Amino acid sequence: MPVSIATTEDTQENASLIPPLPERSAAETNFADVLADYQRMNERLDRISARLRLANAELCTKTFRDPGFSVHTLEDYPERLRILAQDVMGLDAEGIYVRIVRRGSPAAEADIQAGDRILSLNGQYVPGGRTMKSFYVALSRGAFGGVKTRLKLRTAEGGEYETALNSDTACDYNASVFFSQSVNGHTDGEEIYITSELMRLMQDDTNLALIVAHEMSHVIAGHIDLEPSAKLELEADRMALVLMDNAGYNIDDAISFWADAAHPHRDLQDNSESHPTITARYENLKKERDRIADVRARQESLTFD
Repeated sequence: MPVSIATTEDTQENASLIPPLPERSAAETNFADVLADYQRMNERLDRISARLRLANAELCTKTFRDPGFSVHTLEDYPERLRILAQDVMGLDAEGIYVRIVRRGSPAAEADIQAGDRILSLNGQYVPGGRTMKSFYVALSRGAFGGVKTRLKLRTAEGGEYETALNSDTACDYNASVFFSQSVNGHTDGEEIYITSELMRLMQDDTNLALIVAHEMSHVIAGHIDLEPSAKLELEADRMALVLMDNAGYNIDDAISFWADAAHPHRDLQDNSESHPTITARYENLKKERDRIADVRARQESLTFD
């Protein structure tokens, strides 16, 4: 079932790495199944958001050097589930591990594997304990900003190896999934959060990219610090098409989706003082598509102006 683009005014929910398990089918109460489902969703969202972030670095107000992998620790999971996380994922309390390796990324080319434990960056040891995640984040910001980063890792089988990679410049707006039965996406001005129910419903990558790009646009434009309004929503919609077109997504398909969508929030949006109507947003998207086509026809760089 198609859904509408979510907005910054939608429900804000706890976005911890693995929130309490959703009350769904009996099969989903099995942690291993839930974890695998969550992992697949995050891999898909990372692939889609990375395509947008890498293609639009010059348009973003905040960038970083992206090595193409994400990390996690045992403490990222609720305490009641950590024993299971140890068994299922091979985590221990003292390590920081590679969680997702994006296909075609510098990390993939360097043959880094999900599940490997990171031991050092550029010769600097990554310590264990409660502070290791914050230490790693601070260390990696400097390490991956260089020309080439050297890493030492340990595989799940216990073997150690060293590798090196050059990182890519990307927009610094991470996107992640959190479990919820609500159909929603939002941003806190730093990160983008997409509910698991929205991920399940949005099977087409182009349509999901439209939602991610819309939330990215709110961050780029600094809308989180402003009063929600129809004007801001329309601006985020226009910016989203620019981000998508730069990333090679078919914006005609995205606009067709908008026209044909069921829009479960239609009544709220069509009667909101802070949001444009569904029809107004559709007309706005078509107008921006025509502007983009004109820019492309002139063979000029596509920006938000």
